[in-house]
Amino acid sequence: MKRKILSGAVALAVGVAILPLFAAFEAHVINVTAKIENALNVPLGYLDFGTVFPQEHLDKPLDIVLSQSFLEEDRVDDVSYIIRQKPKCAITNLDGTSFDSTLSQDGKSHLYTGTGHVKVGDNPATTDVEEASWIDCGPAPRALDEDEKWGVLPMLCPYVSKHPDGKDDQNATDTVGALNDGHMNSFHSVWSIIDNKIVWNDTKGHLAKSQKDTQDKWTIDLAVPCFGGYCAQDWEEFVHGINPAEGLNPADYTQPIANEHKIFGCDLWVEVTGISLPGLGCNEKIDLMLVVDESGSIGSTNMAAIRTALKTFVDSLVLALDGPHAGQSSFASLGTLDQQLTHDPVLVKAAIDTLVSSGTTNLTAGINEAKLELESVRDRADAPDYMVVVTDGVPNVCADGSCSVGEAEAEALAAAAAAKAAGIEVYVVGVGGGVDADYLKTIASSVDHYFAGDFDTLSTTLAEIVSCEE
Repeated sequence: MKRKILSGAVALAVGVAILPLFAAFEAHVINVTAKIENALNVPLGYLDFGTVFPQEHLDKPLDIVLSQSFLEEDRVDDVSYIIRQKPKCAITNLDGTSFDSTLSQDGKSHLYTGTGHVKVGDNPATTDVEEASWIDCGPAPRALDEDEKWGVLPMLCPYVSKHPDGKDDQNATDTVGALNDGHMNSFHSVWSIIDNKIVWNDTKGHLAKSQKDTQDKWTIDLAVPCFGGYCAQDWEEFVHGINPAEGLNPADYTQPIANEHKIFGCDLWVEVTGISLPGLGCNEKIDLMLVVDESGSIGSTNMAAIRTALKTFVDSLVLALDGPHAGQSSFASLGTLDQQLTHDPVLVKAAIDTLVSSGTTNLTAGINEAKLELESVRDRADAPDYMVVVTDGVPNVCADGSCSVGEAEAEALAAAAAAKAAGIEVYVVGVGGGVDADYLKTIASSVDHYFAGDFDTLSTTLAEIVSCEE
């Protein structure tokens, strides 16, 4: 004890003695704290359709709501998310006709949250077999009895659809908030393997406080498959009635007789892909398409100003492999895809340099080209999608090159609604004195997604979109 006190006294004496020599150096403690909350409230549990029979069509509700913390935080407004269907892993017995449910600590029965992870390449669990993809359930969550198996349940996912109710929180069906969610019919592929990569067939959702759209009411439908050669004569009619997609083959969605009586499963994976902060620059990863008007009313001088402003805008996005990606479509008499989504700013700027003023204003075609690119294999599921439309007027020609101005406006509005329904957030910049601001605000995702500017100050206007300042 005495040695400890003595040592302390010596140390203190030395500290006092040398303090004047280091008086110019200071130490400060900065307290760093953060309260981390979820943006969404999603009911945890499972949707149990129970015992079902071939060609039944059943549905259950699923509500996804902005969390109270998100509603109370003024810095944020929009949440983009996906609903992904993933293979279901479970412990089964009796040849897969019975599964193990366990009791959680709160006493509520639930399935193991074993989600199958799809992998691409050669499956190390097999030998001398090359596999394009396989499902890995990982280790069993507990020791298995002799008659139990841990693995992937027969896939229910292709038969499960997802549909929004088409309304915002005010039960209106004609507002922007009612048109910003995607949908997925039953009888679909859950994922594809393209260029040795997994491309998930996700359904996109969007919630926005500014649009009074804070709750999505989804309907999860189950269209029950039939087995082998025991399908009813109207099986094809049943499948096409639910999913009329061209080229869909009902035979692809019949189940082998071996799966009859077994438990089928699917995990719905709800994942936030983006939160809108004050500007696009607040997001670490986005996929953005410029949609640029190059009609004859702009003129060569103003077109040069647009090109300069757009290149500055691309620089401010700071494109990167694991960060923002951008591309460009343009529209005049027709619409063209000038540049696919890329992380290379040189390519995007080269596309901007091709913009030349001439022709009419086919806004529909420009939006459609951008939407197709944002639905392509280059669109990343974990990056929220954006369009930034830059135009000096209103559409005066339809996608097919004909029709009246009024019809062109209605068609462009429908194209924008389809883009927003696919989960794309749309900004509009009306530049010059000939714009119809009221109309262009209906093209944008919300009123605060519309910006007005002049050709000589367009760089400043675009900077407002990307700025991350509160």
